Amino acid sequence: MTFLRKITSKLNQFKIAEAVKKILMIVSLLLIGDILIAVLGGPFLSENVGTFLGKSTATILSDLLFLEGAVAFAAGAFLTIALSYRPPTESTDAAAQPRKKRIHPSILLIIIGAILIGLSITVGTLFV
Repeated sequence: MTFLRKITSKLNQFKIAEAVKKILMIVSLLLIGDILIAVLGGPFLSENVGTFLGKSTATILSDLLFLEGAVAFAAGAFLTIALSYRPPTESTDAAAQPRKKRIHPSILLIIIGAILIGLSITVGTLFV
């Protein structure tokens, strides 16, 4: 946990928007988790799991990143489409007040998915 606190304190030093901080934290945690799975579980996966039979650690990492990215991108796209069909609501005085602009979580999912797919292509191109 102290490692994550150090990363968070380093990110707090920069003047970065909250959405960018969330994206960086989520992508870095997924990347670290995928690297650990590929390195520690790579031999097991390449011997026993049909999808990964005979694949190298870099290929397994690239496949995991792509799968996670595709799921996140698709979930974000489906949520965005589903939420766009809501009927309009009547505005009240409280709703008319200016609010701090925030990125919708479904858009964050699309961005995270695109980043993970890009990392998958990068790993697949450079290391395979």
